Amino acid sequence: MSNFSEYYQDAKKELKKVHWPDKPKVIETTAIVMGCTAVFAIYLWFVDIGISWIFNKLFY
Repeated sequence: MSNFSEYYQDAKKELKKVHWPDKPKVIETTAIVMGCTAVFAIYLWFVDIGISWIFNKLFY
């Protein structure tokens, strides 16, 4: 049990050393990630439509 306690204490110390970003930076990076994800999803949607159209023309 002392190993777990020691691990917990060490983890707590390390988490205090971490430089956590401030709220505006978190919001900014989250917006960037969501925007890139949306753009990529729309791109893949159009690719899917295109491939479906090609396969429908070739095989039906």
